[in-house]
Amino acid sequence: MTAPKSSSRKSSPLPARDPRGGRPTQGVAARLGDHILEIALARFIAHGPEGSSMDDIAAAANVSKRTLYARYGSKKGLLVAVMRHGIDDRLKPIAATMRTGCLRERLLRTAQKMLDISLQPETIGFEKLAYWVRDQNVDDIDLQTLLCINPGIPLIQTLLEEAAGPERAAALDMRFLAVFIFDALVTSRRQRILVRKDLPNTPHAKTAYLEQATDFIFKAILTLSQQPECEP
Repeated sequence: MTAPKSSSRKSSPLPARDPRGGRPTQGVAARLGDHILEIALARFIAHGPEGSSMDDIAAAANVSKRTLYARYGSKKGLLVAVMRHGIDDRLKPIAATMRTGCLRERLLRTAQKMLDISLQPETIGFEKLAYWVRDQNVDDIDLQTLLCINPGIPLIQTLLEEAAGPERAAALDMRFLAVFIFDALVTSRRQRILVRKDLPNTPHAKTAYLEQATDFIFKAILTLSQQPECEP
């Protein structure tokens, strides 16, 4: 199986390690942490944690095995760092879409970015790795966040709370609403593309679906808010 390439960072390879050993240059040291984690993530996805030795990861990352143990303590420690790195790497481009526009525009952009990232081959591989971690009961990893892959629910909740204001947000179950919207805009569409295969994975089809679903949610909320409450 070919290791997936990271699409979030396009960095040049690190220079070959000095065979005499010693500390890396300041420029190399600044990039080394992310470089090791990206290489290790690709190895873990391609071969699984059990099929990836520290020797293999060190060789692929062009560092010494001693460097890996000095930074992460063990393969489990490296795996924990890799999973956190994978979550952060996917969160940053999503969060960047949330800053401007009305609620509908921000929600559409956020959902579009989450859906696009969730359909990337490396994210699908990362998801499989997360399920392996869950099944092995690896400590020190936030599985609820991990298995969400795109930590979209807290981001959507933030958008809703900002739009509603403190008083209205406190009176509503924003967490439930965020989960509902995330499932409607991202989870359902992703499932239909990857599992049911009854919707195409094209930019036009994804945009049309998100716009229609978002408008439906907004209109439904507005209509329901204008209806008298049912008596118990």
